Amino acid sequence: MKVIIFYNPLKLFEKQLDEIIVLFENDNINVIGCFPAQSKITEEMASQSDYFVVFGGDGTVLKVAEKAAIFSKPIICLNTGNLGFLSAYSGDEIKELINDIKNGNLHFSKRYLLECSIGNKTYFVLNDVVLIKSQPLGTIDIEIKIDGSMLYSFLADGVIISTSTGSTAYALSAGGPIINPNLNVIEIVPLAAHALNVKPLIIEPTHKIEVFLKTLSHDFAYVTGDGDVLYQIKTNESFVVTGSEKYIKLAQKNNGYFFDALKQKLGFGKRFE
Repeated sequence: MKVIIFYNPLKLFEKQLDEIIVLFENDNINVIGCFPAQSKITEEMASQSDYFVVFGGDGTVLKVAEKAAIFSKPIICLNTGNLGFLSAYSGDEIKELINDIKNGNLHFSKRYLLECSIGNKTYFVLNDVVLIKSQPLGTIDIEIKIDGSMLYSFLADGVIISTSTGSTAYALSAGGPIINPNLNVIEIVPLAAHALNVKPLIIEPTHKIEVFLKTLSHDFAYVTGDGDVLYQIKTNESFVVTGSEKYIKLAQKNNGYFFDALKQKLGFGKRFE
């Protein structure tokens, strides 16, 4: 068994990594590489591994997701961050993680990605693509077409285009619904729209979503993918988002269940007395 470890360098230090690698090697799991999450790796190295093992929080998983999708490698995450909604294991369960890898005691959920084309480049994202203004003042004027047909035209702070996995992230904070990650859909969530008739919408991933920036009242706007800035967008520029054929496989324990995670990590449905 061979793995590549990715980690959040703000959460793990060299001495800790050395100790973690020893634990893997003691159970005959070969660690063929150990990298900060944002690092690039070669196809040759990726092809030698069975799993990408991530030490970090949800943000660390997001930084590894594009690599995992491109190289078709499953992700197993141990949470060393805060919420850890994408993690199968908590920070003190490393021995259980290693045993489950060794014994094949895992199953994987299929998580669908978005494909964003902007500035002559294409990006793959697990959670969301966001258009957002650079300054707190003013608004931006946005038009959104679906397969060439006008859907929205509104003033707002921006817009979130999210996967079902990303529905429990920024989209949820902006008033979007929670979507079971087993569903391959796209969620469009306007950010503070200056119109009562502009609401979130869920569509099939086969649609082509074109977002056009008509005007902005201050400075410039950003397009982000999974929290990273992809492009500084200007007036009269646009970008396209659609569902991707690429996906990742995200590890869960055999008793892992989405609705349990909602209750345990978000307190979903809890009655407050």
